[in-house]
Amino acid sequence: MSAYLCYSIMLTGFVYPVVAHSIWSSSGFLSAFNGTPFRGIGMIDFAGSGVVHMTGGYTALIAAKILGPRRGRFYDADGNALPEPAQFQAHSVALQMLGTFILWVGWYGFNPGSALMISTVAASDVAALCAVTTTIAAAAAAVTAMFTDTLIGQWKTGEA
Repeated sequence: MSAYLCYSIMLTGFVYPVVAHSIWSSSGFLSAFNGTPFRGIGMIDFAGSGVVHMTGGYTALIAAKILGPRRGRFYDADGNALPEPAQFQAHSVALQMLGTFILWVGWYGFNPGSALMISTVAASDVAALCAVTTTIAAAAAAVTAMFTDTLIGQWKTGEA
């Protein structure tokens, strides 16, 4: 728990503010609105998606490199290399579905909310279109995942 606390403090106190300022601020060195952007190019970030996902992605990559593979995946308890990587029990499909639904419902607040207001007919049309697009995207992703899993023969329920 103390490692997670240190990680959270470092990320939210030092790393994320630097990345956010460098892109979102007009004086940031990666901003397209800077008079002399980095190498003559700059980044325009709509709704924070680039800053948030770039920071999270690089942080996860560095953490995965530092932590390495799971214990017991490639080496036994004595540190001897296994001839084949160890197999782990399948993940919980119920928890995968719960996470998917929580994320999906959250997107209904975020995506239509990007319209910033629904006081006019035009703005409410944009918000409605965002909600419909969110629904279509989620449905298309579910169908694509199902067909892909079926085609490559990986269709499993996660039960032993």
